[in-house]
Amino acid sequence: MHLLLTNGSPTLDSLAHLPPLPLVIDYCNDMATTRITQDELSILTGLQQRGRVRRIFLQLPSPHLGICLATMSEHYPILEHLSLSTTTTEEVTSLVLPSTFSARNLRYLELQGFGFPTELPLFTYFNTLVTLKLTRIPAPYYFHPGYLVTQLQGLSNLEELWIGFAVPIPLPSTEGELLPAPMPRVTLPTLKRLMFRGVAVYLENLVAQINAPLLEQLIVSLFFELVFTLVSLTQFMHKTGGLRGLSAKVLFKREGVSIVTKDGESLGSGSVAINVNCEQLDWQIDAATQCCGALGQFVSAVEELTLDLDEDGMPSDWNDSLDSMLWHGLLVPFSSVKKLQIGSSLTFELSEALKPGAAELASNLLPELQKLAVQLVVNDAYRMFSTFIVTREREARPVELLAARSPRAGQTIRAIQAWLSPPDPLKNHNIARKYQHHGTATWWINGKTYSKWKQSGSSSLLWIHGKSQYFGCSVLFRGTHKLHVCSRSREECPLVRSSFYYLSPGRIICHHPVPRSSRISMSCAMWD
Repeated sequence: MHLLLTNGSPTLDSLAHLPPLPLVIDYCNDMATTRITQDELSILTGLQQRGRVRRIFLQLPSPHLGICLATMSEHYPILEHLSLSTTTTEEVTSLVLPSTFSARNLRYLELQGFGFPTELPLFTYFNTLVTLKLTRIPAPYYFHPGYLVTQLQGLSNLEELWIGFAVPIPLPSTEGELLPAPMPRVTLPTLKRLMFRGVAVYLENLVAQINAPLLEQLIVSLFFELVFTLVSLTQFMHKTGGLRGLSAKVLFKREGVSIVTKDGESLGSGSVAINVNCEQLDWQIDAATQCCGALGQFVSAVEELTLDLDEDGMPSDWNDSLDSMLWHGLLVPFSSVKKLQIGSSLTFELSEALKPGAAELASNLLPELQKLAVQLVVNDAYRMFSTFIVTREREARPVELLAARSPRAGQTIRAIQAWLSPPDPLKNHNIARKYQHHGTATWWINGKTYSKWKQSGSSSLLWIHGKSQYFGCSVLFRGTHKLHVCSRSREECPLVRSSFYYLSPGRIICHHPVPRSSRISMSCAMWD
């Protein structure tokens, strides 16, 4: 049990009559005001109860967070979860976690838009950490990857690590300072998820100094550069047995390009995602080509590849002056792809790029391809990709073209299926019961016609007919002799239209009528 201090919660003074339960402080206010609210006064009072605070989640403008940080300068003995995030949009802030803050039982630490004091050693004060997230790090609080690795080496329980810089630092003029010094790699034995946002040279330096044998998920977001080598990243991924992917998707969008490889449907265990932030499409294609080429054997194991483009927010001339060779360069690393799926936005571009006459189609392009899926109806799909399909057939490497059905064809198929499907007997039964009146068919059961026909033998035939407004009968027969009932609907006075039967030894219930559209002839028998 715990007490929750959040937006609109009672003050601690009003809760004084309750037992001294642990406190959970969860407060969010994105209003850019200078006035301290009553809620925030309660939060400040709660932060001063250091021996009772178990969880802290604060999302506030930088000035308000600064006031809260001033009260967090001592030890929190039972604190397990700390998440501090500024809602201030400016990249440069002056927020720094106090160097005198400590929490020996802390398992989750998240700082967004904060600086981390270099004099606060993680492995000394937070060696119980399972999750460490340092994101939107302002430029003034940049730290060298070597310093980060030194801090990480004592975190033997760390499973999730996020490092993200707000701006691309260091600048190219100072990248030479990141050349890693010869030193043994630090092994993070429990690390399962690694997320990074920054420049490629920082990432290269970081992964060159660590091993993560149990890593299951890698997400990288890179600022745009003209050249991506990613040599250390490739070596790091090859040494990690948990990263694998038989399917990949390259998605181009307004803010950049993403390359995602995975084993299943979701971005989970074994997945790798690399995002490059740039807007121009030809730059995106070039960046994706460099990244895929650098990943080498990892990308060459992909068997299913999807290429797509999200046109939302893209400039109207996004597809102008694109060279087919750009697409060839992107496809070459995927040498084991058996199925290629092309999104509707890229259909024309890829159909032109896959034409041998367009630009010397390389003989090693998609050598294992067996299926090509496009978002077109069959005729249009074959018209656009016929040259590629025919060429592959001539080379004894046939490719099956998978086209989407047109909406009109799908509607026709559904209409035919509905027309051929059998009627629902339960629905007919309920309709019949609705229109049945008490005493129906008693004129027959209690009259002479039925008794005479019953005694006339099994070979006799009894016709029942009446007015079209008459909705039939429900009759219960009992006996030990065979009974045959045959009816024919008559256009001038139909009685029997369809029936819903219950059959069992010794009795028959016949029948409950249904609408005229489902009239049929029927034959029933009763037996012992």
